[in-house]
Amino acid sequence: MMGWKKSLGAALLSMACVQAWATTLSVTPTPAVTTQGSTISVAVNLSDVIDLSTYQFSLSYDQRMLHFTGYTAGGFLSSGGAMTDEFYSFETPNSISFVTGIAFGGASVSGSGTLAYFTFDTVAAGYSGLTLSDVLLLNTNGGDIATTIGNSAVTVQVPTGDVPEPASWMLIGAGLVAAGALRRRRVSASAAMA
Repeated sequence: MMGWKKSLGAALLSMACVQAWATTLSVTPTPAVTTQGSTISVAVNLSDVIDLSTYQFSLSYDQRMLHFTGYTAGGFLSSGGAMTDEFYSFETPNSISFVTGIAFGGASVSGSGTLAYFTFDTVAAGYSGLTLSDVLLLNTNGGDIATTIGNSAVTVQVPTGDVPEPASWMLIGAGLVAAGALRRRRVSASAAMA
């Protein structure tokens, strides 16, 4: 009777351990809140991976707010010392498709690191989700690596200029009233002399 309880407890504990060590692919914009007309960097990070030899993903964004300007490999895959090829296939409206990295010669990496960096110019105010799709992580045997996806977003705000304080507006108003009164006085004095 006691045996099945121990077996169930061991099974539940092992499932909890698998969840705690799950590989996570996430998007991190820097800064996450910015102003229109600025540049942001978006890192695609991988954490707690074991035996990664190939990766692929696509990154979606809102082109009304963000304009893609550049890509740089993150260096995590090449940190294993093997020859690698890391690139993106093409850019479509709202998406950078099939960002890929391959380690040659049966090499792989384990741990955590950055797969790619993307730069964007912010062209309009609004909210843009940064969403990963087409995610594929493979180990050296060609097997899938289970992955949790962590999407993110960027908020682009309208830049604020220097807004005068209410006291400044009152001084400007008082100055205009005084200038108007002075002009009226001069006009009245000229009319009296004529």
